[in-house]
Amino acid sequence: MTPLLQVGELTKAFPLKGGGQIHAVNGVTFDQAPGETIGIVGESGCGKSTLGRLILQLIRPSGGSVRFRGTELTLLSEPAMRPMRRHMQMIFQDPYASLDPRMRIGDLIAQPLVIHGLGTRAERNKAVAELLETCGLPAEAAARHPHEFSGGQRQRVCIARALALSPEFIVADEPVSALDVSIQSQILNLMMDLQRRRGLSYLFISHNLAVVKYVSDRLAVMYLGRVVEMGPAEEIYANARHPYTRALIAAVPEPDPGRVRDHAVVQGDLPSPENPPSGCRFHPRCPQATQRCRNEAPKPVQVGTAGRAHLVECHLY
Repeated sequence: MTPLLQVGELTKAFPLKGGGQIHAVNGVTFDQAPGETIGIVGESGCGKSTLGRLILQLIRPSGGSVRFRGTELTLLSEPAMRPMRRHMQMIFQDPYASLDPRMRIGDLIAQPLVIHGLGTRAERNKAVAELLETCGLPAEAAARHPHEFSGGQRQRVCIARALALSPEFIVADEPVSALDVSIQSQILNLMMDLQRRRGLSYLFISHNLAVVKYVSDRLAVMYLGRVVEMGPAEEIYANARHPYTRALIAAVPEPDPGRVRDHAVVQGDLPSPENPPSGCRFHPRCPQATQRCRNEAPKPVQVGTAGRAHLVECHLY
């Protein structure tokens, strides 16, 4: 199957005023198939959100490649990029901040259609009503303002807006982290239902591994701008190889008190991306680090069952 998205050695370094750089994303490579959900997980500051914005060209990369349906996006000017944005959309983390409080809901959802010059006013109003009902809100909600809705309802509005142009690919940046736990499952189920009905592909960014496991086909674990482990979600949960991945999984609350857990422990805080450690970037916090880890950066290697595409960057393998 031809990949929908191909990311190759994608890199972003932000310059600092006093000199130096922050390496937010450093050499990320993966392919994504049509209709697939890839979950991106890691601690705050690991580069997850920056990666999503780089793929959509909301931030221009320092290096590397992003190909969508065979088109190299990094070479496109902003005017040339605009038609591509019809196929690639984003759901932002905070439904409160991502909606203009002065605009009516109907105008917010119709805005992408207006920007791209699609449909008459009557056709856009009809499309807005259909999108609202698709996302579990009444058509009459179009006349109201964002402050009249709860957090979960606002996120449904954001999802409706992302669907307005009938995209193929959506970056969902922590789409449920700002919501009550009781509402999170409703939004996740809505997104999965829309994926089945519309054939959507998601890049699902989250720090919550339980959420990512629920929605993802494959999982990529990021640490200091690098993907340190990637593979099928069930495979990684059942047999995580990287010490960092095992520590993240061990930190997920377990409802069964009788279940034996891997008590992997990560010491210390995430190092500064301005001055990342030499060798393996995880070695200062890794309980299994060796001298080789301190001196030599690991390369991705295939582990596990042949053909399962389970990759890990670790000298233990």
